[in-house]
Amino acid sequence: MNTKNLKVGFIGLGKMGSGICENIQKAGYQLTVYNRTISKTQPFQARGATVANSIRELVEQSDIIFTSLLDDNSIIELSLAKDGILDSMTTGKIHVGLTTIQPSTADHLKSEHEKRGCQYIAAPVVGRPDAAAAGKLITFLAGELSAIEVAQPIIESYTVKQVPVGNTASSANGMKICVNYMAMAQLAMLGEVFTFAEKSLLDKRQVLAVAQMFFAGNEAMSSYAEKIAARDFDTVGFDLTAGLKDALIFETAFTACGVKPSAILGAKDNLVAANANGLGQKDWSALTEVSRQLAGLTD
Repeated sequence: MNTKNLKVGFIGLGKMGSGICENIQKAGYQLTVYNRTISKTQPFQARGATVANSIRELVEQSDIIFTSLLDDNSIIELSLAKDGILDSMTTGKIHVGLTTIQPSTADHLKSEHEKRGCQYIAAPVVGRPDAAAAGKLITFLAGELSAIEVAQPIIESYTVKQVPVGNTASSANGMKICVNYMAMAQLAMLGEVFTFAEKSLLDKRQVLAVAQMFFAGNEAMSSYAEKIAARDFDTVGFDLTAGLKDALIFETAFTACGVKPSAILGAKDNLVAANANGLGQKDWSALTEVSRQLAGLTD
C-alpha cells in the first residue's frame, strides 16, 4: 500500500500534538486537522491542510486518525460521545492514540473500536515538545500488526525509534508509565541532592558535573539537572500541571496492580504543593522547589 495516498486526520494541536502533526504534514500526507481552539489550526491550513469543523467531519475525511489529548477523560469523551470518533468510524479505519492514559483505558478503547470493525493503536510517545518538533520522539506501539504496518510510515515521520510491544493496547501505555515514572523519581532525587548540596555549602558546579556524569548518555536528565541547579524553570518543555496529571496516573495504575508507588509519592506531594503555589505553568522540574522550601531555603 502506498501510504502517501492515505488521508490523515489529526486532533489535538497542543505543544506535543502540533510538533507531531507538523512532521506528518512535512512528510507529504494529505492532512485534515481539528482543534477546539481554532487559531491553532491556522499554521497547518496555511501549509495546505484542511480544517474540519467537527470531529465527525474529520473522521469522515480520514483513513487514519491521530489524537493527542490531555488525559483519559478527554480521549474517552472524544471517542465515545455522541458525534465522537466512534460514531463516525467505518470499517477498516484506524485510530492512533498518542496520549498518556491508564492502561485499562487503552484496552477499553481498543475493544470499543473492534466492535465497530475498526482498529485502535496505542502509541504513547516519549519526549518533550522540542523532540516532537524535531521528529525525534520514541513511541511504544500496541495493536493489531496489520494496522501498525499501515500506520508505521506515518509514525516514522515524528519518531526516531518505534518499540512494538504486542497486540494488547495496555502494554504500550504501561511501558510509557514505566518511563515517565523513572523520570519523575529522578527529578525528585535531583531536587533533594541539590538542596542537600546547597545546605552543605558544596560547590554547585561540581555537584552538577557529577550529576551529569551519572546521567551520561541521558540528554534529557542531564538537561533537567542544569535546570534544577540553576533554578531556571521558565523554559518549559513539559509543564508542572501535566506532570501532576502523570503522577496521579502512576499512582492509580500501580495501586491497581497492588504495587505501592513509593519512588514517586514524595514527587507527587511536591507537584501538588508546587501547583497550589502557582508553579503550574513552569517546567515540571520546578517540583524540586518544594524540597528547598521544606529544608528552610526560601530565597
